[in-house]
Amino acid sequence: MVTTKQVGQKNIQLQEELNAIGEDIISRFPLSVYLNTIKSNKGLGKLLQFHRVRKLKRSYEQIKSQYGTHALAIYLKLALCCFIDDSLERLSHKKLPNEILHLYHQWFEWVLEDFSKQPDDYYDYQCKSFALDVMICSLRCIPVGGAWIAEIRSIGRRPFYKGGVKQFFSYLYFIIFKAHGFSPYLTTHTAERTLRHFNEHEMNLVYLRIAELMKLNPRIKGFYRRSWFLDPKLEDISPKLGYLIKVPLQNGAKLFAAGSTKQDIKYALAVSRTRRRLYKEGKYLPTGHAYIWPRKEFLLFTEKKKGR
Repeated sequence: MVTTKQVGQKNIQLQEELNAIGEDIISRFPLSVYLNTIKSNKGLGKLLQFHRVRKLKRSYEQIKSQYGTHALAIYLKLALCCFIDDSLERLSHKKLPNEILHLYHQWFEWVLEDFSKQPDDYYDYQCKSFALDVMICSLRCIPVGGAWIAEIRSIGRRPFYKGGVKQFFSYLYFIIFKAHGFSPYLTTHTAERTLRHFNEHEMNLVYLRIAELMKLNPRIKGFYRRSWFLDPKLEDISPKLGYLIKVPLQNGAKLFAAGSTKQDIKYALAVSRTRRRLYKEGKYLPTGHAYIWPRKEFLLFTEKKKGR
């Protein structure tokens, strides 16, 4: 378990390193401004793109240009330390299962260990892995195990205008009458840090942890997910990914088309020669789909899962 003493020691060490480069860095770029901007910006958890926040982008670029890449890396490590220190206190007031509390501490340990392992360019606002570290350490996202982290957010809007008129009304009907509202839902992101645990067994454990979260937070209306790997056409191309869509659809989730994006194409082709070949031949276009898994049906599924 990470302790405030450990974090405090790291904090002092990083401040000394930063002061050795420039004693005025922290006074010119107060950490409190950085921390409060992350905590208060509603779009960050959904987008994981800090460069959309002008205030942060401007600070990053000024530190980098005036003091160097190494100084920026130390500054951002220091910010992570401050987030962890604050979150250790806040976690005790959160409605979280013990397993997830443990996963938070595990993530904090990884982040602190990385300070001496990761290169300076890891600490960059356009690096997805670093962005996820920030979102976890600031409690904007939730580690749920396996290859995934979760966040609480509103339902996606893309299915409204990517599936035609019939889907528009079907999606709206399902949201209102089956899931009972647009927000809040739990959704998941894939984390590169733990990608080796991307498998069916771990996904089933994640379902159980998400169910425990839902029980402690009655306002959550269900589980929402959007990804290229929810495309039904993948059943023939990449059958090993079938569990990601079959399990939800067999247990009360409803699937909707959500269109193709540059990110869908990028991630779908990243690790599969077969998908890359079919894409080049014009036989496959990575396309996003989304499902809504209403709270009632999701909890019923997980209770059955636990009873086996």
